[in-house]
Amino acid sequence: MSEAHLGGGDRADGKERDKEEEAAGSNKSSDESSDSGSDGFRRNKRSRLHLDVSRFPWAKRREVQVATLPEDIRTTFEQIKLYSRDPKRVVEHILSSPGCPPFPPSQWLNLVQWKYVDLAKVLESAHTTELDPKQTHVIDEKVELSFRISKPVGVIGSAADHITAFTMLVKAVAFVFPQRWDEFSEYQTYIGRLFHSTQLSFHARVIDYDRAVRNRVSVQCHLRITDPTNFDDLHTAFLSSHGVGSHSSESSPSTRYTTKSGPSSQRREPCHKWNRGLCQKSVPDCLYAHCCDRRGCRGNHKRPDYHKIGKGQ
Repeated sequence: MSEAHLGGGDRADGKERDKEEEAAGSNKSSDESSDSGSDGFRRNKRSRLHLDVSRFPWAKRREVQVATLPEDIRTTFEQIKLYSRDPKRVVEHILSSPGCPPFPPSQWLNLVQWKYVDLAKVLESAHTTELDPKQTHVIDEKVELSFRISKPVGVIGSAADHITAFTMLVKAVAFVFPQRWDEFSEYQTYIGRLFHSTQLSFHARVIDYDRAVRNRVSVQCHLRITDPTNFDDLHTAFLSSHGVGSHSSESSPSTRYTTKSGPSSQRREPCHKWNRGLCQKSVPDCLYAHCCDRRGCRGNHKRPDYHKIGKGQ
């Protein structure tokens, strides 16, 4: 074989090697570019998730105000910040901890973020017979379907319901915010006294008042639930006879009205305490009519004066 032929073969082999090296280099640069793009995407995603809170217009004022709060309230702010980083994992850790008080997971999730806790769902969990309302169906190794059974949520309809659910709430608060246990226990005692001093037919007002108070505390973390000055407007709205919040059918004064025979419209029942001289309320504030309670009279006098003044006068 001639030298010229051999030389031509070497040049051909060299060209093929050059093409292979060029292709390999192209693939490598493409992979590097892809990796660089992925890293850049992750960095951009992290940068979008990161917030520079120091640039908020209220940031400095918040820092000063938090520093001046009582120690237990400051601790609560720190705990909320810690728990809010991953609330679901916090709840998982709580549920796996020995001594964890019974409390529905959905409301644990609200509590660790200092959100409003629904006592109706707490009460429901205390009486449910379902161990796990979540059902799972495995289709194959890669597909799994899971869903939860929808159930009607009950309501807090009495003082007993409220006491049961709120006792569970106090124990849950003591578990995740131990420095607030005394405060919530004191508030529970206060609500219990309100139930005791309020007529049974008006207990719905106390329940609504408690909802409003806890809702306000959940959005204003610096408030103490035991400070009545923070809730004077709510007390008027829900617990006074002229409050805008006392609108439910259970707590409406119209339930104290009775229909008298004849063409006349509905009228209030006579106030028996007023007839005995024991009613301390004014006419607008009293749920009953200040008139004689003798059958068929309804005069503008008390029952003991019926014979002295005369019927119907």
